[in-house]
Amino acid sequence: MGAGKLRVLAACGIAAIGVAALVSACGHASASSPAPGQPSSAPVLGKLTFGSFPSTGDGARALTLCEQWAGLRGAYVARVRADTPYELEQWFSSTAWRPAFTANSPLRVDPAYGHISTAFGLATTGQAASIASARFLDRACAQAD
Repeated sequence: MGAGKLRVLAACGIAAIGVAALVSACGHASASSPAPGQPSSAPVLGKLTFGSFPSTGDGARALTLCEQWAGLRGAYVARVRADTPYELEQWFSSTAWRPAFTANSPLRVDPAYGHISTAFGLATTGQAASIASARFLDRACAQAD
């Protein structure tokens, strides 16, 4: 009975090492991302500007989404050029993107922000992610009013 317990503990140790390795391997995505809301450099996209977001709940969420995008767009360009669609989907599922996805959720049903929600959806889908999709989202953030 004691030997079985040791095997289980040994297996748990191996599983813990495997989980740590997985977290370490997957953690590179958030480590290379700037802090949320801080503009990141994306020369290929040019300067990001924001429209005049109204002082409504959805206006604040749309602004939050665009601010989050501002902090991720530099890493986005590099990843779109280097990663597979699957790797991009994994990155889009990371904690770095969670605030933007949370802000986008209610925007899908608000006709005033449908263009931002659509552009964000295209930019954050592995198969559709591209420099063109990033520019589309930049334009949507600039036209918000």
